Amino acid sequence: RSADGGRLDESEPKKLFVGMPAIYVTATTAKDLKGKGIDYGPFGPYNSAVYKYPKRNDRYLIFRLLLKTDLHPYHWKLRGVCLMAQTE
Repeated sequence: RSADGGRLDESEPKKLFVGMPAIYVTATTAKDLKGKGIDYGPFGPYNSAVYKYPKRNDRYLIFRLLLKTDLHPYHWKLRGVCLMAQTE
């Protein structure tokens, strides 16, 4: 994550887990979300999965989160980017 821009960014080489600031999460409808006019970047947001544990399956999926990015969302999907509540 880019500290200054608030956007998803490349991690340091050979670093598997990178810290992320605390995120305030609230529920909203898609209609309300479009009405807010949030700028996710030129290609739109990256729809990231948030997992409870590093084992990535439906059982440990908590929710999905839209993240801002300057790159195409497929860039992050091909890298397997996701968020985890804990790394142990």
